[in-house]
Amino acid sequence: MSIKKIRCMASRSRARTIRGASLLEVLVSVLLSAIGLLALAGANVASIRYSKMSQYKGTATMLAADLAERMRANANGLVGYAVAADFAAQASPLTPSSACVTYASTCSNPVTAMAASDLVNWRIVVRNQLPEGSVSVAPSAGVWPAMPAADVWIAWRDPAVANPNENSTDARNFAKECPPNFSADQAVRCIYFRINL
Repeated sequence: MSIKKIRCMASRSRARTIRGASLLEVLVSVLLSAIGLLALAGANVASIRYSKMSQYKGTATMLAADLAERMRANANGLVGYAVAADFAAQASPLTPSSACVTYASTCSNPVTAMAASDLVNWRIVVRNQLPEGSVSVAPSAGVWPAMPAADVWIAWRDPAVANPNENSTDARNFAKECPPNFSADQAVRCIYFRINL
């Protein structure tokens, strides 16, 4: 066999080996692209979820500001704004006409009647603007130098949480913000406000 013939055979076998390598490179690049696209899709879903959570927090902040203005307008009736019901107890709908029916014992006093009416109307707005929106309000009458104030928690059910009993870190952090004895599951998000009058 001549050297020329041996070189020709060696170059043919090398060419066969190289042809298979390019196919392998294409498969690896497709796999890496698929992993990158999946990561991008996951980031997009998380972005949508957190932007929705931010929207709910913004709505809760505006609702707390609304209650603060109602309380400041009726500072003498501050104790009439108390809500101690837990999350599950607030599932039944309220109507604006139920203010004096719900608080029948206080409707003889105009200051507490105004507080009762304000509270029922505000709770209806909270329920309509947040998914299963609920509240807890604990007013405290202050004596100088401590000013009257109220602790307000606004809660809602996060629709993005598929399993209400999920035990994620995010859900546990929000559960810490709920008031004591609120009896809320892990899908309930709470935000706390301190209103000083």
